[in-house]
Amino acid sequence: MKRLIVLFVITLFLVGCGTTETEDAATTTESKSITVSAAASLTDALQEIEDIFKESNLDIEIDFNFGGSGALREQIKQGAPVDMVVFASQKDFDLLGESEMYIKEQKLLENTLVLVTPKGNDTVTDIDSLVNAKNIAVGTAESVPAGKYAEQSFNSLGLTGKIEDKFIYAEDVRAVLQYVAQDEVDAGVVYKTDALTEDKVEIVDTFLNDVHDKIIYPAGTLTDNESVNAFYKFLTTDEAKDVFEKYGFKVE
Repeated sequence: MKRLIVLFVITLFLVGCGTTETEDAATTTESKSITVSAAASLTDALQEIEDIFKESNLDIEIDFNFGGSGALREQIKQGAPVDMVVFASQKDFDLLGESEMYIKEQKLLENTLVLVTPKGNDTVTDIDSLVNAKNIAVGTAESVPAGKYAEQSFNSLGLTGKIEDKFIYAEDVRAVLQYVAQDEVDAGVVYKTDALTEDKVEIVDTFLNDVHDKIIYPAGTLTDNESVNAFYKFLTTDEAKDVFEKYGFKVE
C-alpha cells in the first residue's frame, strides 16, 4: 500500500513538472515572435535584413506589416498588437507617441523624393512638365507620407492648382510605383529607394529638400523583450547599414 502511495505521488510530481515545462516552452516560443509595422518603402530592405538577422537568431520569428505610416499608426491606435515600428514620417511617429509610450526610439534613416515615369514615356521629362501629364499617381496625403511630401512640394512650387485634377491616389508608395511600372499613369511621386527597385520606371527629376519636410525614418519599440531589443539593435549594425545603403537610404 505504501508503495502504491509513493508511486502515485511520484506520478503527480512528474505530471506537474511536465505541465510547467510545457507552459514555459509556450511562453518562450511566444516571446520569440515579434511584429514590426514598417513603411512600405522599407519592404525590400527589411526583408533582406531579416534574412541576415536570422542567420544568428534562428529562433526569432519576425512578422512584418508593411503599409503607409499613417494607416499603420491608426491600426496601432485601434489596438493592433505591434512590438516595433519604423515609419517614413516623423509626424506619424510623434502622433503615435502621444498615445503609445516608446521604450526605445531613434532616428534611423533618411530618403529622397523623386519623380518617376514609365520607361519610354516622354510625356513628362521633369517636374515642370507635369502639366502635360494626363494622370499622375501620388500617395493619399492623409495616410501616406510620400503623398504628404508630394503635396507639400507641389504647393511650394505653385503647381497644385495646375495638376491636382490629374491625381490618382494610392494606398501606399509601392502602389504608386506599380501604377507607373504598369504604364497606367504618365508619372508618379515616390522615394528614390522605391524607384531603384523597379527597372520599368526611370527617375526624371528630384524634389529638393527645401520644398517639403525632411524625410526621416524613425524607429521605436513598443514592447520590452529580448527578441524585440535584439532586432532593434541589429538595425544599427554595419550589416544592416550596408543593406539600407544598397537600397538608396541615407544612414544616420
